[in-house]
Amino acid sequence: MPFQVVSSPVEGGILVLFSHLLSKASVVGVDIGSSSIKVVCIEPTKLGPRISQIAICPTPPGVVKEGVVTSTAEVASAIQFAMRSAGIKASAVVTAIAGPGVIVRNVKVPKMSEDALRKSIRFEAGKFISSAIEESIVEFDIIGDAEEEGQSNIVLVAAPRAMVETKVAALEQAGLEPLAVDVEAFALLRALQSRPDSGISADGTVALLDMGASHTEINLVSKGELALTRNIPIAGNNLTTAIRNASGCTDDEAEEMKFSVNLQDLLEPTEEARESIALRAVQPLVDELLREIRRSINYYQSQLPEGSDATVDTLILTGGTARIKGLAEYTKSRLNVQAIVGSPALTGMFDFSAAPEGMSEDDMPLLAVGLGLALKELPAASLAAAAA
Repeated sequence: MPFQVVSSPVEGGILVLFSHLLSKASVVGVDIGSSSIKVVCIEPTKLGPRISQIAICPTPPGVVKEGVVTSTAEVASAIQFAMRSAGIKASAVVTAIAGPGVIVRNVKVPKMSEDALRKSIRFEAGKFISSAIEESIVEFDIIGDAEEEGQSNIVLVAAPRAMVETKVAALEQAGLEPLAVDVEAFALLRALQSRPDSGISADGTVALLDMGASHTEINLVSKGELALTRNIPIAGNNLTTAIRNASGCTDDEAEEMKFSVNLQDLLEPTEEARESIALRAVQPLVDELLREIRRSINYYQSQLPEGSDATVDTLILTGGTARIKGLAEYTKSRLNVQAIVGSPALTGMFDFSAAPEGMSEDDMPLLAVGLGLALKELPAASLAAAAA
C-alpha cells in the first residue's frame, strides 16, 4: 500500500497517506494542530533516519482552541483512523504544545544542583511568569554557567496545565503511549538542524517562522540555541477569512484561492494582480505579520550587549501557510533578509524523490514539527534496534 487517499471521519475531509517500509524501531511524532493532525513515523537505517509513514488528516472543527483539546474523544478518533489507515503499528508517540499560553525564556537563576533547582523551579518561574503558576506545568533545561558568578543559564518552559493534559488524554484515549510532550519550537529546530545544509548556521542567527492555521510563531535561533520565541495572532485562518469576506465565497473556495495566489506578483504588480480580490485581501495581513516579525527581531537585537553581532542571516518559513506561492520572495523583499521555505526535504535527511501522486515537496512544510517530534526519541529506538 504505497499510497492512497481515503475518506476521513471528518465530513468532507481527505486523509493523505504515504507509506513504505515499516520498522519495529519506528518512532511516531503526532502534531495536533487546530486545522490538521500530522502523524509522522521515522525509522533508523544505516544511512540515517528515514520516513516510513505519514498521515495527514483534518482536525475535527473547533476541537483544538489555543492549543487546548476541547474534545479528546473526537481527536482520539481522528488519530486512530489516521494511524490505522496508514498502517502505523507503533504505539509510543511524542506530541507537542504551542500557542499564546506557552512561555519559553532563557533566564538566569542562582547556581544549584539539578535536584535542588527542580524543587525550587516553581518559585523561580514565578519571577518570570505573569499567569497563575499553580495552573501551569513548568520544566527547565540547564544550559551552563552564566557570566555572573554564582548564576546558571537555563531554558524555562511553562505551559497551561490544560494544554498538556488534554493532548496527553487524547493520545491515551487513542490507545497510544505518550513518551514526551515537547515544545513545537524545539521540535521545529530539531527537524531543521538535523543536517549541516539546513540553513541554520552554527555561528549566526536565523529566524524560524512557523506559520500555522491559528497562529504564527517566530523563533530566533542564535548559534544553534533558541534565543527568543514569540506568538503572533496572524496566520492562515485570518487570510482565508479575509478572502472570504472580500469575495463573498465559501470557506473552502477561499482556502483554494489562498493557495492559488502568488505574493511575488505584488512586487511588480501587473493589471491582473491589481484586480485580484484575493491578493488585495491578504496583502494588508501579510504586511502586518511581517511588521510584527521585524519588531520581534528589533526587540531581540535591543536586548543584546553592545557590540554583539545581532544580524539575522536567514528567515526559514515552515507550517501549512508557508505553502503560499511567493511568500519567501515577498518576505525577502519587505524585510531585506534571505528567506527560504524550510521543508524537511531541504534537510537532506529524507528522500522525497519518489513521493507519491497527491503529495509534493510543496506540502513538506506541514511536516516539520512532526518530524522533529519523531526525532526526539529516535536515538533510544536506534539503540534498541542495534541491541536486537
